[in-house]
Amino acid sequence: MEHKVILNGKEYGLPIVEIKPGLSIAVFDMLSSSNLAKDASIELFETLKKSNIDLSKVDAVLSAETKGVILAYQIAEYLGVEMSILRKEQKIYHPNVTKAMVDTYTTKNPHYLHLDNGQISKLKGKNVLIVDDVVSTGSSLTAIENILNQVGANVYGKAFVFAEGDAAIRDDIVFVHPLPLL
Repeated sequence: MEHKVILNGKEYGLPIVEIKPGLSIAVFDMLSSSNLAKDASIELFETLKKSNIDLSKVDAVLSAETKGVILAYQIAEYLGVEMSILRKEQKIYHPNVTKAMVDTYTTKNPHYLHLDNGQISKLKGKNVLIVDDVVSTGSSLTAIENILNQVGANVYGKAFVFAEGDAAIRDDIVFVHPLPLL
């Protein structure tokens, strides 16, 4: 079974997967297809251009590992700005980090997002556009905002390819398409 979506004029089937009894999601896995990743990035950028976010004022783009890396890179390239990525694990070569806990229903255990403190100068006092593949419960977004607040960055906009479930009724985000919880 699949949930059909259109991205950049092309139809894609997102597989439906049960993540716990009584709850299934349409899995958006950009890592499995370069065409899907490209079309999602283009569609997100086109949606951003039509939004009320003044893209000329964006100083940096930020996302979290893993699927968000593709979007952050592409959107930063389109805007001609820097990007930063929050890591799911603290790396040995990032001895000093700013972190926040996140607990989502697509991971088995709570974990942290980590910002290498060497990246703070790219974010502090800057207008940062958060981009990611899917927003659902908002727990990852809350952790990202927490980190940006800790380092003195301005959360200038929040953009996603999909808003899942109740996230689609939020008025503080930009998204391409809603995704149902099944």
